[in-house]
Amino acid sequence: MNSKTKCILLTLAISVVGLLVFNSYKAYYWYSIVPELEYSKIIFGIGILSFGLFYFAKKWGNGLTKIMFVAFGICLILNLYLIVEYYKTLQTQNRLSEYYELETCKKMENRFATDLKKREIKYFHFGLGSIIGMENVMKSNYNIEYYSMGCLLRSEMECYNKLVDEYLKENYNKSISDIHKEIGLE
Repeated sequence: MNSKTKCILLTLAISVVGLLVFNSYKAYYWYSIVPELEYSKIIFGIGILSFGLFYFAKKWGNGLTKIMFVAFGICLILNLYLIVEYYKTLQTQNRLSEYYELETCKKMENRFATDLKKREIKYFHFGLGSIIGMENVMKSNYNIEYYSMGCLLRSEMECYNKLVDEYLKENYNKSISDIHKEIGLE
């Protein structure tokens, strides 16, 4: 292995280690990215194993070098993807935090009016789990962002949802119940 190859592999490995550490500490809390993070760790382990074998099995040098490049490259791509997902989640949380600060129906009504002008309407679903397919239908058909909020019902967000329902009836002649039927929920 020449010095240029060693330098590239070292840079790749150091980058991956940094991203793995960041993702392990910052992004591990979101269940949706855990499988990718675990795959990334396994692939990184394969790269490290190939690195260790490289010094003991000189005759397999070219093959092991290629395995290291592929393993570290895939690991880098996976970790960059996880960073993007982490920041998307942070942005969503930041958008939602604005709504948590609005503690009355009147404030939510004012916010709905602002969102309507900006064409940034949201729908807050309360319940045990997210409705599969609802996010895509709401965004693509009605340009409404869908948020699954969990079990704890917030009455002021329900006030916002009632305005969303009225908006849907006025503009699309549909209600939230009709959209549930559209995706096959009811």
